Parts: sequence; structure tokens; C-alpha cells
Amino acid sequence: MKNILVLTDFSASAARAAECALGIAAKLGADVLLVNVYPITPYLPSVGLTVLPLSTPGEKRRESTTRLNREVRRLEKRLQDLTVPGHKPDIRPIPLEGLLAERVSQLVRRKNCIMITMGVSAQSYGDLFFDGNIKAVLQLAVRPVLIIPATWNRREIRHILFATDLAEEDQKVLNELISLCNRLKVQISVTHVSRPVLIPDFAEEIRVSAFIEKITSLNPAIRYYPARGANTLAALKKTSEDQQTDLIALRYQKHPGFYHLFHENPLKEAIKLGTLPLLIFPETSHGHD
Repeated sequence: MKNILVLTDFSASAARAAECALGIAAKLGADVLLVNVYPITPYLPSVGLTVLPLSTPGEKRRESTTRLNREVRRLEKRLQDLTVPGHKPDIRPIPLEGLLAERVSQLVRRKNCIMITMGVSAQSYGDLFFDGNIKAVLQLAVRPVLIIPATWNRREIRHILFATDLAEEDQKVLNELISLCNRLKVQISVTHVSRPVLIPDFAEEIRVSAFIEKITSLNPAIRYYPARGANTLAALKKTSEDQQTDLIALRYQKHPGFYHLFHENPLKEAIKLGTLPLLIFPETSHGHD
């Protein structure tokens, strides 16, 4: 059975991500693994007669299990409101102790997970976090990672915008994304952000034309929307709003091509601000049935 792995820390953004995952799982005929990874309990020797106020591993697991079961009951009520016919996904709570990225990577492989879903918000994550759990998950994941901000208030995904830097690797990601969109029955569009210049860059225009020709050969229904701006993230957000897309998809790179063009990292900024839903395809992501 296919599964969608949903990470939760019981925050508002994680709750939004879990609700979004329900609709996706129903359309893909998958079940949901609701996972809470709590840190390893450190061992501290007693100091004289002092009793150190540390939770035991058993207490942490019981607390995690209790909160997971409570979230499962909430999601099962939400599931009753879904209008998607056919498959109703089962929701399985899984408490795990350890390092988040490592446990996620192991579970994805063991449980035939086709996607990882997690929440993000400006209050929860900043620069340090990007260099921690989210980045670690992206580097170890072999499946797309869906990141939903707490401010996202839509019930379902209907239109996905793929942001490309015209790299050849993006064509492989597009193949996987097109397959996913077909199964979800959602529209797909593509955009590329060009930097404003005084003199036309004919070399880039040729690259864009060649890329458009290749992607339309993959799927004639794909629409291409050019974007221009000195701030890549702002340009992506405006294009997304103009075309009424529900989330932005892109390929994760250790050193994004956007960075070389604009000396910035729009993915990092998008995650840090926690305002845009993102579907990120790791470098190790590959197609699946």
C-alpha cells in the first residue's frame, strides 16, 4: 500500500499540512502515516541527592502517542468532510525517537512512502532551522517534500506552478510532476524568473525557447508564464497570485541555480517566511508508480 508520510510537531502549520495530505492521499489511493519524531533522551548522572527533572524515554513516547492519537481523531473528523469519491485513507500514528531526517529517511524506504508533508511558519523556523531539520530532510529524502505554511487556507490543490532555472535536470522533475498532476487531476504551469536588464539577453531567450519546446513536447497542456524581477521570490509570488496557483514546485539543489543568477536563495527565503506552499523535489527524488 502506498503511504504519504506526514510530519507533525502538533503546531498549527503541521495541522494544515496534515489536512492537505488527506486530500492528496484520497486522490492517489494512499494511506497516511502521521509521524512525530521526538529527540533522544540524554543520560545525565545524578548529582548527590539532586533529582534531575528529565522525562524518561517511556514518558516521552507516551506523551507523543497521546498527542498523535488526539490528532488522528481530529483528522478522521476532517476526512468525513472530503468530497473525493472512492478511497478513504487510513491514518496511522507513529511515534519515533531520534534524529528527524534519519528517521524520516528510514521510514520512507520501509513504508513505500510517495511523498513527505510537513508544516512551516515564520514563527517556527528561521535561518538556523533551514540549516537543520528541513535541509537535512531534503538532502536525505528520496520523495517529493510538500511544505505547507500555517496561513494556507485552501481545501485542495488545483493548480501547480513549477519554477525552473532552465537546467536539464528540471526536465526529469517535470516528468515526475506531470505524472503526479495527472493523477491528482490538477493543472500545471511553468515559470522562469529573468533578471531585469537594459540590453536584451538573446542567449537566455534562446534557452527559454528551447526549454518551452521541450516541456510542451512532454505535455501540450502546460502553460508557460515568464516572470521578471530583481527579487526572485517576489516575482514567483506575483506570478503565482496572477495565475491563481495553489503552490509552487521546484527542484532542490545544494547550490540553487537561482543563487548563481541572483546571489540569493529563494527556497530558503520562502521557507523562512513561511508564506508560500512549496512542493520540493530533492536531488535524489526519482519516479515511482
